[in-house]
Amino acid sequence: MRSSVSRLRTPVVAIVLTLLLPAAGFPAEGSLHVRSSAVSTPCVEAVGRAWEGRGGRSVDVETGALRDAGDWDVLVGSGVELTRALEGGDAIIDSYVGIADIPWVLHLPSGGDVRSLSDVVASGVEITMLAGPAAYEARRALAREGTISVRETTDAASLRSAPVALVPLSLAGSGRQVEVDVPPIPVGAAVGVRTRHSEDAAAFVRYLGSEAGQQVFAACSAQ
Repeated sequence: MRSSVSRLRTPVVAIVLTLLLPAAGFPAEGSLHVRSSAVSTPCVEAVGRAWEGRGGRSVDVETGALRDAGDWDVLVGSGVELTRALEGGDAIIDSYVGIADIPWVLHLPSGGDVRSLSDVVASGVEITMLAGPAAYEARRALAREGTISVRETTDAASLRSAPVALVPLSLAGSGRQVEVDVPPIPVGAAVGVRTRHSEDAAAFVRYLGSEAGQQVFAACSAQ
């Protein structure tokens, strides 16, 4: 009888241990929640997929203002936005890393003969451009060109479908792209002060700033 009980007890213990232990390669407490400004979202998603492929915790990226209240594990965005988040106490100061400088381009889905911002101004057509703090230098460049009709948005689909758009390269879709004389947008990342996964958040930020992470980010912004 004892041997019979022993044979029954062993698989039960094994089942209990299996239920208690997290499956290999899967996070025990959910995903890393990443808040990204519009300029960096497509490339952060690409880096997130590469990170997950290396066995890292799964990454959920949400686009929005970095100063919005939320329990974000990681914040990614333009230099001016991250500076505000760091100074405002929304991100851990000594966790900051630089990732890339994203150039501005004129995006022309249908092609055309435009060679510069001056050509667009002379044509009198409306320019659709990225809205938000990251576009400060682009606004200055347009102001130097004189009076021009401008529509601002953070919606990536609207920027890609506009007849003429002034956008960071990361948000340019298929079609013709024209280089413009606008300073690039520096993009960086930092750990959020309310992260629930501090070690994984710090590791993902380091990966974003690593050579491997920067290569994925750069490849995305060049597409």
